Amino acid sequence: MALLPSGCGSEGPGPDQLDGHDVGTMAERELEAQNPRLAPGTLACPDLDYRPGASVRCLRTAELPEGRIVKVAGTVEVTSISEGGRLRVAMDDDAEEFGVAAATLEADLRRRYAERFHAEPSKVTCPYLRAEVGQRVRCRIDAGGARHDVEVVVTAADGESYRTDYRTAYAASGSSS
Repeated sequence: MALLPSGCGSEGPGPDQLDGHDVGTMAERELEAQNPRLAPGTLACPDLDYRPGASVRCLRTAELPEGRIVKVAGTVEVTSISEGGRLRVAMDDDAEEFGVAAATLEADLRRRYAERFHAEPSKVTCPYLRAEVGQRVRCRIDAGGARHDVEVVVTAADGESYRTDYRTAYAASGSSS
């Protein structure tokens, strides 16, 4: 049960709504206090009506070891507005989505490029890669004064361990690595 910050119901009439950012911050703090081994993350929530029984669906994003991203939905509910107010947080049992963090994908492509072409790229940029077989993203590698597009395609996804396998293809050469 998360205690709402001072001013949210403890001093006179409370607000009609709680800002979604504040709801996410309070709920995340509660989750981490209840589950000390929980991977650090953030909860993104919409605004929440400040009345008992009001609830919203939120999405928690956490980064696991090896750059694996996991997104799990949950419900945040106002259980009380007296004595500062209280929130209850209940997370779903199954992940909504998981994938590979952009920084992890960039580091892997940097390493693969250096191994293949025996040169360090000056810059690698990639987006987050959602772990769904067939999902594709385009990354950019700047090396030797040229820019190379690299397509990354998910070839396998294991929802039990949140692991993702993928292959790369250099658009300029059309070969895979």
